[in-house]
Amino acid sequence: MDRIVADYAAAAQRMQAAGLDGIELECYGHLLDQFWSPATNRREDDYNGSLDNRLRFIFRVLDAIRAAVGADFIVGLRLVTDEDWEKGLSREEGIEIAQRLVASGQIDFLNVIRGHIDSDAALRYVIPVQGMRSAPHLDLAGELREATKFPVFHAARINDVATARHAIASGKLDMVGMTRAHLADPHIARKVAEGREEEIRPCVGATYCLDRIYEGHGALCIHNPATGREATMPHVIARREGPQRKVVIVGAGPAGLEAARVSALRGHDVVMFEAADQAGGQIRLLTRSKRRSELIGIVDWRLERLADLGVQIHYNRYAEPDDVLAETPGVVLIATGGLPQSPALEAGDDLVVSSWDILSGETKPAEEVLLYDDNGAHPGMQAAEAIAEDGSSLELVTPERFFAPEIGGLNHAAYAEVFHAKGVRVTINSRVLGVQRQANRLAAVIGSDYHDRREERIVDQVVVEHGTLPLDELYFALKPSSSNLGACDYDALREGRPQSLTENPDGEFQLFRIGDAVSSRNIHAAIYDALRLCKDF
Repeated sequence: MDRIVADYAAAAQRMQAAGLDGIELECYGHLLDQFWSPATNRREDDYNGSLDNRLRFIFRVLDAIRAAVGADFIVGLRLVTDEDWEKGLSREEGIEIAQRLVASGQIDFLNVIRGHIDSDAALRYVIPVQGMRSAPHLDLAGELREATKFPVFHAARINDVATARHAIASGKLDMVGMTRAHLADPHIARKVAEGREEEIRPCVGATYCLDRIYEGHGALCIHNPATGREATMPHVIARREGPQRKVVIVGAGPAGLEAARVSALRGHDVVMFEAADQAGGQIRLLTRSKRRSELIGIVDWRLERLADLGVQIHYNRYAEPDDVLAETPGVVLIATGGLPQSPALEAGDDLVVSSWDILSGETKPAEEVLLYDDNGAHPGMQAAEAIAEDGSSLELVTPERFFAPEIGGLNHAAYAEVFHAKGVRVTINSRVLGVQRQANRLAAVIGSDYHDRREERIVDQVVVEHGTLPLDELYFALKPSSSNLGACDYDALREGRPQSLTENPDGEFQLFRIGDAVSSRNIHAAIYDALRLCKDF
């Protein structure tokens, strides 16, 4: 314990030497607050029992830090004041702990947290995800500020300026933390100061960022691919120097909309064709689920930016080669997306339905359903959730070692909650090999990569999810007329240079495809495709 106290002091001293103005100590599900909580403090000495005893260790740490850095260095605590847990720290004790810490004179601010973080299921309520309440712990933070009369910060799904402004104006907080919102748009403060709030790229609650970092990856935003890639990707698109061109984009899903936004900001004349009567592509499908409806912000924000830039989208236009060529384009981008593909089955392709059929409402879930997910991402899980919520008996089969490996822990928890509540059976390390009729029902043959044993499931419906196949007919039809024959210079793409391949000297336009029109991918990858290509046109 003496060593750890000294390590805290030494770390604070290093931060001071590095030029920082202060530090924040983590006290929510971490070492310091584990002394406070009845759920974690099982000691039988004078570090447990009364609050004086349970606070003994943190005061040792604070005393050592102050001795190392002095009184002027800022020291704050990000602390839990209510573990929202029968066996954990109560709100009453949490506020009393905060009051004692303030009274010590050793700290400069409190950053309040509610909940416990010992599992993904619990963490989701500390860091709320899509479909959950906005700012659910703001009132608790206000109670703490009232009780302590001390600077209080707070961050938990405060992802828009209006909520942040309310938190300050109502006196609940002295400073608002908007971590995920700033990942979506690092220029929030500048845009507010310049009266450009309508241009702020919204946080849509996808929690793609946190699910990645909790699995050891970089913090990326689902619809701002420049975040985390600032060395190579711009947040602010600069206007092109030199002549502008006509850019024709076919498809107004996330990839096409981003391509149009970036191309228009570069100064090009952009024309868009969309076969449907509205933009959004597969995002329109996934937002049919109320829990994921916030993701429509990915589409709405881009449509607003395109309207500001004067880009017109021609809806209900299934573009043919002649439609594209009639625009005399300099660049053509195919962003036509894809359609659901079926996993390879020995038999019964005509007997299954896709996750899209369920999500769109075109097919109603039957009484007993088997869902075979050979993709491991949101589409299969969202379809499974819809089937379970509809009251069907459901078995989820996947060849993976665990279900939905493309979904991180925080988003996983929302699906797992439904599956447990509705009694969904999850079968891993297994494949649906084929489907055949058996009377008025279906027999699904189940096998595995690990053995040749087979078994059957008799069900009323088999739903499959295996990503998408590209809608690329237009791309291939236009290839012979393009100057680059549809090829991409990947060295130039990586190095941030314009595309200049000339494979066909007679071609009058460059041709590229992005997003699911290339191959099945997620929203982030589709938008990243568009930004990294179009920023150099």
